[in-house]
Amino acid sequence: MIRFAAPTTLVIGLALLAARPAAAQSEVLFRLAPEAGWLSAEHSKRVTAGGGSSESATTASGATLSLNPSLGLRTRVLGGLLAGLEFEGVLAGRGKIEGTIEPTPNGEPHDVWPGEWDLRDRFGLGTSVLLGIGPEAGSTHGYVFGGIRRMWSEFATGGVDPATGEAGERREQRARWPTSIGIGLTLNRQWLVDLRLAYSRSLTEWTVEIPDVLLDYGYSASAVTLSVGIGPPR
Repeated sequence: MIRFAAPTTLVIGLALLAARPAAAQSEVLFRLAPEAGWLSAEHSKRVTAGGGSSESATTASGATLSLNPSLGLRTRVLGGLLAGLEFEGVLAGRGKIEGTIEPTPNGEPHDVWPGEWDLRDRFGLGTSVLLGIGPEAGSTHGYVFGGIRRMWSEFATGGVDPATGEAGERREQRARWPTSIGIGLTLNRQWLVDLRLAYSRSLTEWTVEIPDVLLDYGYSASAVTLSVGIGPPR
């Protein structure tokens, strides 16, 4: 359901921003947010050859770190309802998720060979909307948000020929599109402090054709992230 929830939240938030009254209180916010998370990924590999096919899927997980600058607009509409639109950059850490491919040793031309795989995000751009409720002049407000990121990511999958011991690897730069939903809390102190907890999912798939062999690759990823954003004095 998350793939529908994030776009729906975006549409609702944009509609509220467009319909805000002239007297609505609006402000532009800049925040710099270190983000830590736990990413779980599943890599699937299907080999089709010789009139048959075999598939193997394995999972791996690990910690992720990034630094996310963002710029957004927040405005009060319909009394105490808060709506916001935000654009962000994502500078990912150097860590990566690594796993081992389970082979299908059936002695067939379409066997999946053993090997290693990994997934690493490099950087990204994103947008999100938020909806919240808080006192008109209060210093703290909570909100829910939904968004989507375009990540520039590196995907790798390898294999070792059981007959010869020869190893090979395919490494590609591709787009990953995680959609997210979450909750947040903004503390308007001397410095703006913005806390967020989010859940995201993405699915990246592609096909490679080589003589007499069809290779289908898939990377499904889900993550839970926590970020603490800091903004300049108000």
